[in-house]
Amino acid sequence: MNMRAAYRIAALMAALLVSSAGLAQSIKPFGPQSLEQIQAAHRGKPFVLLVWSMDCEFCQASLEVLSKARAAHPGLDLVTVTTDPIADQVLTGQVRKRLGSLKLLNDTWSFGGDAPERLRFVLDPDWHGEKPRSYWYDAKGQRTAYSGLIKADMLAQWKRRVAD
Repeated sequence: MNMRAAYRIAALMAALLVSSAGLAQSIKPFGPQSLEQIQAAHRGKPFVLLVWSMDCEFCQASLEVLSKARAAHPGLDLVTVTTDPIADQVLTGQVRKRLGSLKLLNDTWSFGGDAPERLRFVLDPDWHGEKPRSYWYDAKGQRTAYSGLIKADMLAQWKRRVAD
């Protein structure tokens, strides 16, 4: 192998490492202060926060609805929080692949090292862990909690409500 080819291979490998490091950073650990960070980042804008997991069938269906809605309305502001632990590299890879395929990987969080019960309490003291769980925020930061499958008509109703 000549030097030129060796340099090209080294450059390609370096680019792949940088690219995969960027993917690893795309899922943030959800901790005790994360909800405050999310709300601050979206202050003044309506958004939907979806809590889900890889093993939840209704969560998967809800993600599909949200993906279609985002494709039709690119301005839909969505945050996803998976209860799958970020420390589980296999699950984190599955989360990344699933959300990437749906083009929903832009604002993604995964439960961090704290006890899941504590993190559920941070999200909502009245939440008992059922999934999917969604929070529908208006521009004033007021939210409505919903447990269950997200349907397209719910999104349409919410969009009308926050547009008023």
